[in-house]
Amino acid sequence: MKVTIYWKTKHLDPKDIPRIKKKIRDKFNIPDYTTVNGETPCDIKEEDMELLRETEKRGFIQIRNK
Repeated sequence: MKVTIYWKTKHLDPKDIPRIKKKIRDKFNIPDYTTVNGETPCDIKEEDMELLRETEKRGFIQIRNK
């Protein structure tokens, strides 16, 4: 499923941001780049969408369907 991930990092400690983003990127196979708008377009497996939505509920990302 094509989605765009917006990284919500303003509430995080700046030293933790790279570690948290790396864990999320590795888990869902998200590319290692971010646009100037803080977004990363990617393709997520359908079976991983439920876990990705849980990550969104915890406040680390916002899922945008573009």
